[in-house]
Amino acid sequence: MLAAPPALAQEAARFTLPLRTGCATLFTRMADEKILEEVRTALAQGQRARARDLLTRLLRRAPNQPEYWLWMSAAVETPKERLYCLREVLRLDPDNLDARRGLILMGALPHDERLVAPAALQRRTWQVDLEKPRDEVTHHLWRRVALYAGLVILVAALVTLGVFSVNRLRQRAQPTRPVISFQPLPTATPLPAAQTAATPNPAFTPTITPPWAALAATYTPTPAYGRTPHPIIEAYSLGLRAFERGDYNRAIQYLDQAAQIQPAADIYTLIGDIYLSQGAYSQALQAYNQAIQTDKTYAPAYLGRARALLQSAPNPEQEARRNLEEALRLDPNLAEARLELARLAAEQGDLAAATRQIEQAATQLPESPLVAYYRGWLALQSNDLDEALRQVQEALRRDVTLLPAYRLLGQIYLLQDQPAQAIPPLEVYLTYGPPSADVEALGWLAQAYAREGRADEALALLDRALAADRLNLTLWLQRGEVNLQASNNTAALEDFKQALNLNPRSFAASLGRGRALLGLQAYGDAYMQLSKSEGLARSAADKAAVYYWRAQAVEPLDPRAAYADWQRLLALPETAMPATWRTQAQAALARLATPTATPLRSLTLTSTPPQVTPTYAATAIR
Repeated sequence: MLAAPPALAQEAARFTLPLRTGCATLFTRMADEKILEEVRTALAQGQRARARDLLTRLLRRAPNQPEYWLWMSAAVETPKERLYCLREVLRLDPDNLDARRGLILMGALPHDERLVAPAALQRRTWQVDLEKPRDEVTHHLWRRVALYAGLVILVAALVTLGVFSVNRLRQRAQPTRPVISFQPLPTATPLPAAQTAATPNPAFTPTITPPWAALAATYTPTPAYGRTPHPIIEAYSLGLRAFERGDYNRAIQYLDQAAQIQPAADIYTLIGDIYLSQGAYSQALQAYNQAIQTDKTYAPAYLGRARALLQSAPNPEQEARRNLEEALRLDPNLAEARLELARLAAEQGDLAAATRQIEQAATQLPESPLVAYYRGWLALQSNDLDEALRQVQEALRRDVTLLPAYRLLGQIYLLQDQPAQAIPPLEVYLTYGPPSADVEALGWLAQAYAREGRADEALALLDRALAADRLNLTLWLQRGEVNLQASNNTAALEDFKQALNLNPRSFAASLGRGRALLGLQAYGDAYMQLSKSEGLARSAADKAAVYYWRAQAVEPLDPRAAYADWQRLLALPETAMPATWRTQAQAALARLATPTATPLRSLTLTSTPPQVTPTYAATAIR
């Protein structure tokens, strides 16, 4: 934490800061207006790609400006992208009628009569004529003929005038708001890597990825660095155009043709980047290998190969590290290779080496959102949640469209026990993130939903995650917990049974099965299952959970045994249990402490089952 500035400095800042801020704001607004004017021109000329690029710059500076999102909805290529933009407009400006009309036309909002033109304004001219008396129509027929003739002459004059003044009319025809057409758009493949224009200097921050682009990996891919122009190869130009349109299958076809005519490392690397973004790791690896065979000094090819290996090869760490080190030997300014090395070091527990790599990358890319993202990720590995949160928020401030940062942000909020704050970033990541199921992120969002009382949504997400990975013990435990909270005890019993099949020594699964039996009023079975759990307990908290639930299960059968379990619970450290458990235990002891022996109840019970207090099983989310 930085120390507060001296009083004198505060007093000076009180006068100088508004002046500096005002000037900076004025110049920023002037620049933004100029860019917005260029956006209008680009859209009017059908140059959507240029308009998107300009709007991305504006949104990077002002992500909460609804006008920019409205313009972006007119510049994007797919309905999914347009839907995202219009929803952002409504989130920022709930009264925006243009966004509401657009969402209604796309079927994303229900029909709203308030946004329909009044019936009086919808009447057709033929309806008006039919409603007039017949004699009135005949009486004024000659007047209409004369009027129509005059209109024909007037239109001819205007057309003639327009031919000679078309340029001036075009200059004055700049719209004041986006003209949004809602015709069906061709489906585009999600954008892969964010690519920048070719430059001989690789040490720069990559351009941001649009918020609707699906990232198949948790990194911002290598920019188009040092790419050699190939203007004489028509297939190369066609491939780049297809790439810019998002038609990646056609882009690969053309780029393959270009590589056959003139093999070049940068062409093969671009092909590899496209395959990598689509999850085609073997094809990506083959393309990177071809790039290295063509030019053994092309550093980005080694970086790409390391990333493909990390995604696909068994035990890839050593080979990936060798490729990353070779990339840095060939180009010490390739900071993204340092970030990958930092991740490898952190995963192997060498946080000091990871920190050194990140800080070296920061000297080369001081404003890169990736640096802040990796700093946050590293702080999370060190369990410094406050610093992790600060860094990931900084990453999103630098690049509001860095999707992996939303995933990390949701994870941090969940670890801080802030499920309501975790839901929005996780929803953004899972909606616009990788097309393949991220079962870990699905589990986090389900956990956040469950803590907020949204059990049905949590169960739907867990079903989706288990459909992708039925051998995931954590998911079965989590679904069992959610079913327990929703009093779906039979379903919870089945979930914990599946978990025990995967790991018969799982304490959480054994305890959960006992709690489900307790919820079904099978007190004898619950007592036996919870007693089995005691043998699996590894900590004071585990033992506290056993005594707490077993006391409730055995009380209808043997109050003296329940009394003993409540005593065992209170004998444990206070930190081993929630405070409410101790209060409940003290009340139970006072209730059960009678001067005479309490007779045992029959095993066949009709009494009301004990009150079951739901808790959350410890679920590893890292």
